[in-house]
Amino acid sequence: MEIKKHSEKKFSTEKEIQETFTNLRDRLKQRQKVLALSLITFFVVAASIAGFLIYNKSLTHKASQLEYEGYKIYSGQSQPIPDSPDNRYKNALKKFNESYNAKKNPRVLYYIANCHYEMGDYDEAIKAFKELVSRFSDPQIVSFSYYKTAMAYLRKNDTENAIINLKLILNLKDGVFQDMALIETAKIFESTGKVEEAKGIYRELIEKHPQSVFVSEAKTKLEGK
Repeated sequence: MEIKKHSEKKFSTEKEIQETFTNLRDRLKQRQKVLALSLITFFVVAASIAGFLIYNKSLTHKASQLEYEGYKIYSGQSQPIPDSPDNRYKNALKKFNESYNAKKNPRVLYYIANCHYEMGDYDEAIKAFKELVSRFSDPQIVSFSYYKTAMAYLRKNDTENAIINLKLILNLKDGVFQDMALIETAKIFESTGKVEEAKGIYRELIEKHPQSVFVSEAKTKLEGK
């Protein structure tokens, strides 16, 4: 009887040990699978990041090269025989668009907008300058974009929208070109017969920007010379 009990106990213990080893082996396999999956994921992510950096560097180089080619055409440096301004801006625009499509850059977008402006395509110029404002938050970029947008509207004889954009410059906390915005606003008022409003703007320019190059012109206007 005792022998039977001892035998059953021994069998039970061996079975438990076997089950324990089986469980440990299964757990180890599971952990190995998790580790292998983690390593695979790590290497895939690392490879993706490396690929992106290489691709991004390639795009940056391509964009810079296209921008340089566009600028040479834009400035007239690439042609031994001077080309007409319209042809220069048209050909430069192609390079700038390719550069901007490769990599978004505020400087390139400015050239795109200015090419349209110089070619008299004011609607496209306004569209590009507005994109500059929406994409890039630098106060100088935003201020200059508003200014050029106002000038484009003036070329379209749309004085209302021109004034709106000039006022946007004045509302910027850290904006530049505020003296330019004031002098242009005063000129618009003056050209549309709003003489008193123009005088008020000239006075504001003198008071707020005493060091501006436009102060002497504002004083002359107020003195009626």
